[in-house]
Amino acid sequence: MDKLSIFISSVAQDSLSQLRQTITDSLLDVGHHIVRYEESIYFTELDSVKTCLNYVDRSDMLLLFIDTRAGSMIASEGKTVTHLEFLKAYEKGKQILIYVNQVVITEFFSVLPSLKENYDLYEGNFEQFYDSLKSMNLSQIQDHYVLAFLYDVYIKGYYLQNLNLGTEMVTQVKTQLSIMTKEGLQYLSLKSAIDQAFDHFQMYGDFYENSLKFLEVIQKGEIIDTRRLLSKLRNLIVKEIEVFEIDTLYQTKYLTTIKPATAITLYESDIDEMKLVEYDGDVTAESIERDNKDSYVVQTAEDMDVEETLYYNEEKYLFYFLFKASPYIFCIHFPANGEMTSDYALKYQNHVLDAIIKSKGYQYCYFLKKLLGG
Repeated sequence: MDKLSIFISSVAQDSLSQLRQTITDSLLDVGHHIVRYEESIYFTELDSVKTCLNYVDRSDMLLLFIDTRAGSMIASEGKTVTHLEFLKAYEKGKQILIYVNQVVITEFFSVLPSLKENYDLYEGNFEQFYDSLKSMNLSQIQDHYVLAFLYDVYIKGYYLQNLNLGTEMVTQVKTQLSIMTKEGLQYLSLKSAIDQAFDHFQMYGDFYENSLKFLEVIQKGEIIDTRRLLSKLRNLIVKEIEVFEIDTLYQTKYLTTIKPATAITLYESDIDEMKLVEYDGDVTAESIERDNKDSYVVQTAEDMDVEETLYYNEEKYLFYFLFKASPYIFCIHFPANGEMTSDYALKYQNHVLDAIIKSKGYQYCYFLKKLLGG
């Protein structure tokens, strides 16, 4: 079973020793995996600080206890070990619970305005900020570094919870973990909605960037670079489109997959013909006489009731998706997935057309229609 891994961090201070042991025993009893220096790291032959930070990185959360002492300072870093552990957990986005002795919290907030003034004075330079605190008179906090550490925690937005050195602390930690578990379950139930929101964010972010590219080739409702326009449009319709049928109220049936577009042709309506304006991709195209009633382009142009339509050519195994953008008709070639018969394509024509219109690629077709006034 994959257990919750909790790294317990604090200085080696007598007032915290029994608490660390009590918390460890209690959390082990409920099935969590506990990592702490005394058992996991003390006997290692490697760099103990580096090992600590690696354990923090591999843990799910950091449980940090702060009292009146700062702990071991790492001269090369200008920070204590516990501070480095906190920063590693912060950098890696771990859950962090911070408990501070009430007398320390009280003294910290009593000098908070001075801390902010000094921090701003040295423009966030932590070492200079810490040095500036050494002359402050403190009554409860034994090491001035505790103030600097707590201020870093404070400006990073963490709540300082009261550290009770009695047995009630076990209940407090368990309650907090229970609350976090409940919140996690709430987020888990919303996972699909959250994932969908991120997908939409990505989709519309991409759409915004790509729409700017269309504005480079369409100005005041006129196409100024047709070949570039078609190339951009085809390159944006690059994903396969899965087609489904609503089978029952609760189930769907997979029908087929439409492959990415291989070509796009663009026609402009004229009195006697549908004039080929430009094409892009694997296609041979030419202008089409208006009396050619077999032409998908002519049929679409003369059908006043449709804006988008779909045809299928069994010989080429191609779907032709056509949409109007006055005075133009765009024709996009989508290969079928396999050798589909005309009867099958006709039976599920509306499903395929609906899938294309609901695809991400169609948003660019719709955008073109609006730019061109259609």
